[in-house]
Amino acid sequence: MKKIIYKLVNPIQRLYWFIFRPKTRGVKCVIQHNSKILMIRNTYGHKFWTFPGGGIHTGETLEDAIKREVKEEVGINVEELNRIGEFLTTSEYKRDRVTVFKARSENEKFEIDKGEILEAMWFPSNDLPQISEYAKNVISVWKQKEE
Repeated sequence: MKKIIYKLVNPIQRLYWFIFRPKTRGVKCVIQHNSKILMIRNTYGHKFWTFPGGGIHTGETLEDAIKREVKEEVGINVEELNRIGEFLTTSEYKRDRVTVFKARSENEKFEIDKGEILEAMWFPSNDLPQISEYAKNVISVWKQKEE
């Protein structure tokens, strides 16, 4: 049921963004385990790979938002959470400021929210699948901090 709601709401939300171009805030997280990073594909919108994350609730800190989003989407309590940068994008018509975090996971176990997440997988950082524009921005911020 949740998957159907996401699929119905997403086109309406995108139309709203196209018409009104709202300013929004979001968070994304590069979760590492050994030399791999965790990526997800959502059940709605584009089907490219991206990183766990999402919007910020009213009154929520950026750190609380990313912890909540990661826990909801992939069931991981992030460790060693570090804010590494941000980027601005209009790729979904809204004016979105996205804060990027990196974190470590003790193990490779995760449990996806099947209503929102189609699949999740660990990838070597030098061998990524086809990724979204958002994910390209996240990778850019992450690589700047890794160098």
